[in-house]
Amino acid sequence: MLRNDQSVLELGFSPRLSFETEGVRYSGSKRSVIPKIHELIHVLPIRSVLDAFAGTTRVSQYFKSAGYDVHCNDIAAYSTVFGRCYLENCDVERPGLDEKIKFLNHLKPVDGYFTAHFGGEDDGAGLVKAADGKKKPFLLKNTRKLDAVRDQIDKIAEDKIEHAILLTSLINALDQVENTLGHQVAYLSKWAPRAYSDFVLRRPRLLAGDGSYRVTRMDARKISDRCDLAYFDPPYNTNNTHTPTTRVRYASYYHFWTTVVLNDRPQSVGASNRRLDCSSDTLPGAISKYESTKYEQVLEEIDQLISGVDARYILFSYSNKGKVGIEDLEKLFARYKVLAVEKFSHRENVQKLLTSNREWLGDQSANFEYLFLVEKSLPRSAGTDFCVSQGRGRKMTAARPEKQKCESIIPMPPPLNIYGNRGIRGLLK
Repeated sequence: MLRNDQSVLELGFSPRLSFETEGVRYSGSKRSVIPKIHELIHVLPIRSVLDAFAGTTRVSQYFKSAGYDVHCNDIAAYSTVFGRCYLENCDVERPGLDEKIKFLNHLKPVDGYFTAHFGGEDDGAGLVKAADGKKKPFLLKNTRKLDAVRDQIDKIAEDKIEHAILLTSLINALDQVENTLGHQVAYLSKWAPRAYSDFVLRRPRLLAGDGSYRVTRMDARKISDRCDLAYFDPPYNTNNTHTPTTRVRYASYYHFWTTVVLNDRPQSVGASNRRLDCSSDTLPGAISKYESTKYEQVLEEIDQLISGVDARYILFSYSNKGKVGIEDLEKLFARYKVLAVEKFSHRENVQKLLTSNREWLGDQSANFEYLFLVEKSLPRSAGTDFCVSQGRGRKMTAARPEKQKCESIIPMPPPLNIYGNRGIRGLLK
């Protein structure tokens, strides 16, 4: 942790860096949000960062590139693989890696588990055709190559890091030819142009680093390590009132990546051949409390997450389409020192843009992303009021009396002079 009189610039942190990251298509991806995250945190006196819901690890990749010590965590098996590839590995050369990737790309295709469950043909009119009558995410030529490649990775990888790098290369390649809308709950009935391509493994975008990097797979609430900043991006679920039982379950949404990583040939069920172990909410590990259909349960879980983390600062991502209302999140964070709240437009997942989905998907208002930045070590009374930024183009105004409606940011002053002459208002100008 930095001393209170030590700036991030003294340690070599640069406010100007590339925000380039790598990852598969993913519901809730923060790829486009990373510049705003950087905008909020790069002036804070922090060294260690926790990314508790890392997913594809794009934000963790940014944290590493920015020079922070990073603890990357998620309960998904594929996230652990991505974390080892992009975080734990710091050798960008990796002698012998290119030769192994070339070897995998030239393997003879074979029929195996993936071909039997996830491979299909073109019926001659561009539609998916399979022996079991189900829609499939890949053409047979690609599942046959997958069957050959996946088993060989276990044989040729020298250690767990190289194993993760090769698996990441495989998953990134498969993502380029997958016949889906970006999740694996359902597949397209007509082959997308991308599906006709042959998948090709390529070297992942490996990151150099001289910091401390840790990757774990555990419940975020059980993390006890101290950090300067905790970044929380829990599953948002949905505020859909048209179908109250609707929920987003990541274990189900990305079951195929789990099977590729584990290579355990699980029993499959349903139209999409999902893993049996993620096919029902009643099964252990199939759903987190953040994905519950019960509002109070989700709110309580977020409350416990925030109160339990051992961190000076918390940065929390959420959406106005999430299960918990923004008003309740405001009340929750008002117990701490609120440094900033950023609100901005954010593109929704592609399946929500389909006309056929609009009626049952519920709320069709504009989609906004929120970033709450608070200092947890200085609790505030529950009656604290704050308002929301409407984006960088919105001019900031001074605090108003409580009886007036707030329409722009009223941030709390920073505890230290870490913002220079700009202050926190300049941070969100």
